[in-house]
Amino acid sequence: MKRNPGKKQKQKYLQVWSYNQAVKALPYLLDVLRSLRENYLSMRFAKHRSQKIDKRSGRPDRSAFIAKQEALIDTDLATSKYAQDVAELESMGIFVVSPANGIIAIPFIEEDQLAWFILDLFEKDSIVGWRYQSDPLETRRVILPKHKEQS
Repeated sequence: MKRNPGKKQKQKYLQVWSYNQAVKALPYLLDVLRSLRENYLSMRFAKHRSQKIDKRSGRPDRSAFIAKQEALIDTDLATSKYAQDVAELESMGIFVVSPANGIIAIPFIEEDQLAWFILDLFEKDSIVGWRYQSDPLETRRVILPKHKEQS
């Protein structure tokens, strides 16, 4: 059985960055990353609070119902804000590696292969290294002068 024989598949393109572009965008990226982390942690806390209320033994009273409703509202709000932050980064071709740790990956091309600059919110030099797509997530290669010279 053929899939839509007359229709072409849409191709998705990934925006790649140079090191200099990433450095220029750093203040904005760090702001979005701070917001992303804060909203992620708020979302996790609200979900945890909601689960804790559910696990209470006995019949829930009025205050438990109110606390549960507030936790659900907080969860929805934080989830929505977190999703907006993720969408903002993804619209620029940037992917979230670890929202709790404040780590994102910025795509670039190295030796005709997809590679990623690793940006860490808590490091002095925010761009802490890079890795090839095929490398394990923990890999951090040193940023060389040749990366800084590319436009």
